[in-house]
Amino acid sequence: MSKQHGLKRSAQNINNSMNSTPNKPAKPKILKPNSTTKDTDGEDETKQVNLNDIYDMMKTMMSKLEKLDTIEKNVKSLDDDLQSLKASLEYAHAEVVDLKKDNKEQKLMGEKINKRVESLEKENAMLHNSIIDLKARSMRGNLIFHNIEERPEENTTTIIHKLLEEKLNIEDASSKVKIDRSHRLGKPRRETDKPRPIVAKFNYYQDKEHILANAKKLKGTNIGISEQYPAEIMETRRKLIPEFQEGKG
Repeated sequence: MSKQHGLKRSAQNINNSMNSTPNKPAKPKILKPNSTTKDTDGEDETKQVNLNDIYDMMKTMMSKLEKLDTIEKNVKSLDDDLQSLKASLEYAHAEVVDLKKDNKEQKLMGEKINKRVESLEKENAMLHNSIIDLKARSMRGNLIFHNIEERPEENTTTIIHKLLEEKLNIEDASSKVKIDRSHRLGKPRRETDKPRPIVAKFNYYQDKEHILANAKKLKGTNIGISEQYPAEIMETRRKLIPEFQEGKG
């Protein structure tokens, strides 16, 4: 830049000096009849030619320097744009790095959550199975009696004992067969509806098995006896019935 400015300044100074110098009126030359006058004229013409050449050369240099200034400005503008682009790329790169880091952390967190969910699902399944098992154990001594006529203010335990004595031929059932509790299943129905089943819990498992073994004596009547199971087990059995029938067929 300093060289260019120096050359430019020199060219401008020369140009200004040449333009500002007033043209003096040419003095009449006295021709001498000797060779010295001719030599002087030749030297003046040579000097004039050399000054014109220098002036033209300086104008050319000035033009080129101006072009160089324009190029320099364009280069500086491009450099500024490149610096701005570089800063933008660095910012974008930093953003990408942060996003990758966040994504990695979220992925790890997601994996932990999935493992925790799987663990909770296993625990829940175990608890669910444990509850079903407890229900099944609590129902181990239960029997359900179907299609026994329903009456207002009835005593279901007395009804069961009477059925055991009259239909299953179990002597002194009211005193020998101990029933812990019994009741109708579901909400009360209208008189025209089918009677609700009676569930009875027997104190001794052997009594329950003996009654179930003699249930075949009820053949020909509408009364039926079945074991009680949790709803989950009944649903599983219901789904397996078609497969069982296909295998049997």
